[in-house]
Amino acid sequence: MSSRKYRIHGVRLLALALVVGAVGVGGFTAVRGLRIARGLVHPARLPVTRPSGPDALTDLEEVSFPAAGRQLRGWYRPSRDGTAVVLVHGFADNRTRLLFEARVLAGSGHGVLLFDLHGQGESEGDAIGWGDSEREDVRAALAFVRARPDVTPGRVGLFGFSLGGTTALLVAQEDPRVKAVAVAGAFPDLAGDMGSHYGLSTWAVLWGLRRAGIDVGAVRPVDGMCRLEGRPLLLINGGSDPDGPLKKDGSLYRAACEPRRQWVVPEAAHGEYAQKDPEGYARHLREFFDPAL
Repeated sequence: MSSRKYRIHGVRLLALALVVGAVGVGGFTAVRGLRIARGLVHPARLPVTRPSGPDALTDLEEVSFPAAGRQLRGWYRPSRDGTAVVLVHGFADNRTRLLFEARVLAGSGHGVLLFDLHGQGESEGDAIGWGDSEREDVRAALAFVRARPDVTPGRVGLFGFSLGGTTALLVAQEDPRVKAVAVAGAFPDLAGDMGSHYGLSTWAVLWGLRRAGIDVGAVRPVDGMCRLEGRPLLLINGGSDPDGPLKKDGSLYRAACEPRRQWVVPEAAHGEYAQKDPEGYARHLREFFDPAL
């Protein structure tokens, strides 16, 4: 075989190897991404433990209410001044995550509803929707609180953490009856948030989420921040939050209209606001919700 033929043969073998390698990498990425997506849609449930001890929030009522054909379960602490705040937890968690916030707000006289999103905690459902289907849960929670005899329907606010914060923003943008909304660690865009976590596997993860029925494009609160139309907004983030850089670049704050506030806890990672600065965190929550409601 001539040297020219050897070169052509070598080029063909190299091209074939590159194609096979690319297919192999693509297949591995797809399998990995779909496996990740399954875990994101079907997180393990964390057990719900009723708070106890001297610092426990007292007078919690066991409550349940329907949302999109599923029964959601939670705790309600009655209002002392006609106001109330619905608290929405994040991914792979349950209502107990927000007990600190509930204690602070209840101490100011607000009613507080802590509940488990569908597919998490003690609520029904076998899959979650990353803010898409959770909107129905939050709407149902708001309806439950507004119907309480101790609450004035027009004096209800929302607080959400992480996935719950993103969902709270989406609902507040659609429901003008939400009087004020505060969120901590919320992501502005589901696709972007997944990209900050999973790199080259992002396309497969998003494909898996869409196959599970999640409308990824609908989970973009950054697009509708000015739909709050003059209702107060508080955005909280950790300055050391490694859980997605899009949470920290101020895109939600920049997209919002007045009145808006932003507070960054310098040394806090994702969800560490009460651990790093409990007094400051409590003060910001009270100073926001007390006058807003």
